[in-house]
Amino acid sequence: EGTTTAGGFLVPEEFKAEILRLAPLYGVIRQNSRMIPMRYDVISIPAAGATNQSAIWTNEAAQILQTNPNFDQVQLTIKKLAAIPKVTNELLADANVDVIRYLAELIAEAFAKEEDNQGFLGIGSPFIGVAESTGSPSRAACAGTISSLSYPDLIQVTGDIYANAISGAKFYLHRSVIAMIRAITTTTGAPLFPAGMNDIFGFPLVSTEALRSVATMGASDGTCFGVFGDLRRGYAMGERGSITMAMSTEATVDSDNLFEKDMVALRAIERIAMGVLIPSYWVKLTT
Repeated sequence: EGTTTAGGFLVPEEFKAEILRLAPLYGVIRQNSRMIPMRYDVISIPAAGATNQSAIWTNEAAQILQTNPNFDQVQLTIKKLAAIPKVTNELLADANVDVIRYLAELIAEAFAKEEDNQGFLGIGSPFIGVAESTGSPSRAACAGTISSLSYPDLIQVTGDIYANAISGAKFYLHRSVIAMIRAITTTTGAPLFPAGMNDIFGFPLVSTEALRSVATMGASDGTCFGVFGDLRRGYAMGERGSITMAMSTEATVDSDNLFEKDMVALRAIERIAMGVLIPSYWVKLTT
């Protein structure tokens, strides 16, 4: 309490609406992957297998030989992500728009952070992320440390995915790596890229805190620090319903007895799934 800004009573409907508005602003995976509404906890999506359909030149009256394509299935399984912030009843009763926005931002940021961590770096608990996928090409984009990343390295990366994945391709990198790329100069010391550039060769630069920063990278170790490709066609995020909200005044949260301390817990839950659809739609950049 103690704020002087006028406002109304904090109700779950307002709170939920603010989180739903903010969540897409923070989440890189949510913004760039293929969103799939889910009616059930598990769905299977058909995907191309290892054998492609072939076409064969055939002589007149000769037997037509054919290789049939095989198919795979990608399974998306819903998992639950939750947050429970606590507030006093005084704050709840006197909450203004700024407080609503602040609490909503905390939950939206926390949800988006976990979505991005799993979407990029997940190792199967509960999801496999883009940087840990099998079947995606990888390129040692720099010789030695990340500081040796050069203009030719960036160009070569764009040739590592199929042409049909190029149109929607983007560079996904930590902000510190993007800053380092912007700082690349010519042999005469002139900036190689224009000030304020937000793309490389026409491919957008997308900053994500989930990927490795310059400070965390050492010498060549084969670890993925960036991704180039079209995640909307290659990676899926399923969502069952929207965020659900509940309030309690009698639970015990983090050893706090809400009834004794005159507090309220606000529980937010989202039910999502993530999975690799076509790993060849991106290339992993490694040191």
